[in-house]
Amino acid sequence: MKHKKRLAEEEIDRLIIAEADDMTKWEKPIAVKPTSIRFSPSIIEKAKYLAKVHKARGYQTWLKQVVEERIKQEEKLLSDFKRELKTASK
Repeated sequence: MKHKKRLAEEEIDRLIIAEADDMTKWEKPIAVKPTSIRFSPSIIEKAKYLAKVHKARGYQTWLKQVVEERIKQEEKLLSDFKRELKTASK
């Protein structure tokens, strides 16, 4: 039973990867409201210190930059992984 389920998951993965770059397969983009993130006091203190080290305007600005950079990095890694999967499946 697990073997059949695994094959189904692999087939789903192949379909998703094959259609990932086809924008007609995607739904309309949605707008997401900005939200706040709560950090522990110790994390805030560390962020304040690191913001000073990096000469940022403030720790919130520095945190925003760090998060944005990390998201870009993760997106690139995912894109590279998808490309490798496509190449390997040929």
